[in-house]
Amino acid sequence: MKFTSQFQFVIFFFVSLTVAHTVPGVDTLQRQALAKRDANLVDAIYNNLKPTDSDFILTHLGNLTNATGSKCDQCKNKIRYARSLIDNQPEKEHLISLLLFKYCLSKNKNKESKCDSKDFFVTTTSKNKEATSFEAGIDSTTGVNFYDNDFIKVLKLFNTSSETDLEYYCYYKESTCKLPKTPDLDVAFNLSSKWPKKDAKHEVAPTFDGNLSTFNVLHISDFHIQLRYQVGSEANCSKTPCCLPESVNAELPTQDYNFTSVYTDIDATLDTFEYSFYPDAHYTSNNSYVKGDYYDLPKSRGYNSNSLPASTFGTYMCDSPEVLLNNTLAHISNTSKNKNFEFTIFTGDLVDHDVVHCDADTTKKAEIRGFGMMKHFLDHIPVYPSLGNHDTFPYGQLSPLGKKYNNTYNWNDALMSDLWVSNGWLAENKRNFVKSHYSGFSTITERGLKVISLNSNCYYQKNLWSYVNITQDYDLFGQWDFLIDELTESERKGERVWIMAHIPPSDFDALPIQSKVFAKIVERFSPYTIANIFYGHTHMDQFSILYSSNGTVPVNMAWISQSVTPLSNYNPSWRYYEVEDKTFNIINSYNYYTQLNETFTNGGDEPEWDFEYSARDAYDPKGDWPSNAPLNATFWDKYVASNIRNESNIEFNQLYADYMFRLSPYVPDCKNGSVISDECYNNNWCTAGHFTSEEFIACERG
Repeated sequence: MKFTSQFQFVIFFFVSLTVAHTVPGVDTLQRQALAKRDANLVDAIYNNLKPTDSDFILTHLGNLTNATGSKCDQCKNKIRYARSLIDNQPEKEHLISLLLFKYCLSKNKNKESKCDSKDFFVTTTSKNKEATSFEAGIDSTTGVNFYDNDFIKVLKLFNTSSETDLEYYCYYKESTCKLPKTPDLDVAFNLSSKWPKKDAKHEVAPTFDGNLSTFNVLHISDFHIQLRYQVGSEANCSKTPCCLPESVNAELPTQDYNFTSVYTDIDATLDTFEYSFYPDAHYTSNNSYVKGDYYDLPKSRGYNSNSLPASTFGTYMCDSPEVLLNNTLAHISNTSKNKNFEFTIFTGDLVDHDVVHCDADTTKKAEIRGFGMMKHFLDHIPVYPSLGNHDTFPYGQLSPLGKKYNNTYNWNDALMSDLWVSNGWLAENKRNFVKSHYSGFSTITERGLKVISLNSNCYYQKNLWSYVNITQDYDLFGQWDFLIDELTESERKGERVWIMAHIPPSDFDALPIQSKVFAKIVERFSPYTIANIFYGHTHMDQFSILYSSNGTVPVNMAWISQSVTPLSNYNPSWRYYEVEDKTFNIINSYNYYTQLNETFTNGGDEPEWDFEYSARDAYDPKGDWPSNAPLNATFWDKYVASNIRNESNIEFNQLYADYMFRLSPYVPDCKNGSVISDECYNNNWCTAGHFTSEEFIACERG
């Protein structure tokens, strides 16, 4: 298998990068590019409607736009009004879909890009196909149908009589309502009846006897393969991800702009400039790096003018070129020769952030290629994956199974089960289980550890389906019942459990009710059964602590892994854990990173990976914590959270931020006079000290 970074160039013009750069006519070309970016590609649909259909849309559009009341009331009215139309005129569903999109345009100054991902998740591909004719449709298993879409299906199921359901939707989707207060879960759902009563034995964490014996586990996350990455394209664009053929910077560079200053601004220590524009760089099947030929920055990359040209191994506002992922996994493979990783956890997101150019085929390609790279470089090391919010199409969407809903996402679960079983990561008897549990699973390692993988799209705020009966059904996807059953079984057997998913429950993207349900489950089955919890998604190196109901006693904690992708402003990084082999507690963690900006001017050479820090050495340099004690919630509360919650401890907060961004040139400055800056406070304490999204949001708002 050959892992080759795909870069396409037609004509190359050579320019000097050490002198001022001039592109005749760039102003006109740039403005054309920006106009194209905001073009309304579905206008043709509206223009070709029959007069009666146009009248239908215009009449109801007027009713919607003339609605009075607060913005929150207007949002709720939109849902109720559309639901009424669907109930009374189901034969006009396609027109109701067009009406709602038109209404969104009217609220956003006719900018289609503002509406594409709000409800409809319309891609460039689907818009081009749909605009060809009114009747044009796209197969639901391979793309978005502009008329028969998830939003229309969800509207049919929406509980429009529940003010709270509507307020959750309008808070997250339109930022017009206040966030409802999370209900008492026992009052609303009788949640504590879902598990057996906790006895004294299960109030204590297991301990080991004798000498400390450990093994190592790899944790990687957020690859975000940017299949359309193009060397030389704009890497400082106005709309991320950058480094795409059409990427532009809305602020035009002046005629005397000098590229050299860009690199010296990023790294003032540079005294020589060997620029890294090697579009054909790749790794061969035996993991040898082939640099390829050097190109001066090509003008023919398109219509954009660079303020920062994209180099071979990526830049800070772009997702990962494939060659960066090859290099990362090659470094991990070499490290494993000494560290002997027994297995890997991958906490999601193989597909990049280029949502408007994504389709089902692109999603499949990124998933197949990403897991293929892991199998190639990690070889015999099992990988236990979870899916991210980008690892589906349409973006972030997942419909519930078995409830007569729109089960159009089964193809992805079938693909995952085939890939994971054929790679030898899961047993054959897990194939159908993965298909029927949204690519979630539980498996037992050779040492007897149970690993449970969940699909966090079940509680993702951008998943339209997650708003169906949101205050009436705490477990629309059946995921929490599955988790509770697994944990109850493990508690009875005395098994220790690791739980993994993509989106942390402490993140804004986690719906509050679901976040609190998970927190209650963790509290019930900690510390005896749940040993560790793992996430990705934020791209930052973080953790979050679950405290007891009175907020004083640390119950458990979650490891939030850093990303390999540099988007936005992070150095690529990965980590591994030293794990005690009986309790499966983590004794230490070790982080590696590469200083990405050094690859901008290293002549296309491979990145240099460095050891960054271990948690014990960084946060307990005096060695006060016992050497055989785990890095559990008590450790993180005592040595880290207590310091970052101290707003006057700027030095410690800066250290934590440095590690969070992996020492990139864009680490935020934590100093704001005598106290910590708001950005560092939000990134540091609001995540670390709060386990649910409701608590996190309240913290960010002061």
